[in-house]
Amino acid sequence: MKSIIRPVLSEKTAQIVNDRVYVFSITAAANKKTVAAELKALYDVTPTDVRIVNLPAKKVNFKRHAGERSIRRKAYVQLPPKQQIPGFEVLKEAEKKQAEEAKKASDEAKKVEEKA
Repeated sequence: MKSIIRPVLSEKTAQIVNDRVYVFSITAAANKKTVAAELKALYDVTPTDVRIVNLPAKKVNFKRHAGERSIRRKAYVQLPPKQQIPGFEVLKEAEKKQAEEAKKASDEAKKVEEKA
């Protein structure tokens, strides 16, 4: 039975990947044991902790039409040191690039201020 739907890639998950915490969308029937077993089969990692969060439906409005987002479930997976899941490095690289660009921009601003 497939319990993991897809990884959740967002700014918040990019920040917690540094702490070896990975976030996945999971099915309604999934539990901690099935998520851990599927991670072992898919990525060959053994999680130290699996936390499951049930997110309620959210009411949204689009122009004049009221609607509702569906109920979601997420699993936060903690891995031991020296283990990682491939594919999440993109988040780390993007974060490093943003930090480098911000540093370059601040250095250029300092140079302009020094000239003035």
